[in-house]
Amino acid sequence: MPARCFLVRHGQTDWNLEQRIQGQSDLPLNAAGLRQAEELAGYFASRPLTALYASHLQRSRQTAEAIARETGLEIMVDPDLAEIYLGEWEGLTAQEVDGRYQGAYRLWQSSPSQVRIPGAEPLTRFRIRARAAFSRIVDRHPDGRVAIVTHGGVIASLLSDSLDADYDALLRRLSLDNAGVSAVEHAVRPPQILWINETGHLGPSREPSAGLTHLIMAGASGLGTERPVAREVRSGRR
Repeated sequence: MPARCFLVRHGQTDWNLEQRIQGQSDLPLNAAGLRQAEELAGYFASRPLTALYASHLQRSRQTAEAIARETGLEIMVDPDLAEIYLGEWEGLTAQEVDGRYQGAYRLWQSSPSQVRIPGAEPLTRFRIRARAAFSRIVDRHPDGRVAIVTHGGVIASLLSDSLDADYDALLRRLSLDNAGVSAVEHAVRPPQILWINETGHLGPSREPSAGLTHLIMAGASGLGTERPVAREVRSGRR
């Protein structure tokens, strides 16, 4: 089988549901998120893996734990797979950010790289560490099939690298759901994106997702199917 990395977004948390900016705030999965993790485990039951990675944040590790129980793989934790740290915005809603920071959230939605969030991790530094984590994993498993359970911002950054795409433009057009799966064939050059945000393994009680500029902040479970290209940003919950 060809070498492949499955980029898996974690299951839902309460802040996803409440549309609160999450970043590196360390919330566990809620009941829906735990169910999504089990659905992911079923997804990978028929897709052999050689390695399993997660970030150190609870929502990532708990999602990976369900996959580990199904596959028997040990979870390898890499803190560089964690979501971007969003400083003073974490725990707030989009409306609260706009009220306190003079419409900064609306600017983030259109041009995230132009926004300086107080106390946050610089976007460039975040992208460098996400890229380094992915490179380490690929180097360790050049012929493997690896599941990487991580976060929306990390997946978007890696897809942007693979597509050689403008990051801001991609964020405005890309949707990734809680427990959605994207796949990259990494043994070829340039890497080939096989699909983005497959969600056919998830149960029927889901809602459509919005764009990633909102998703990185909070995130929500959404409806989707395997899709070969990113879709347009829409208003909605994250």
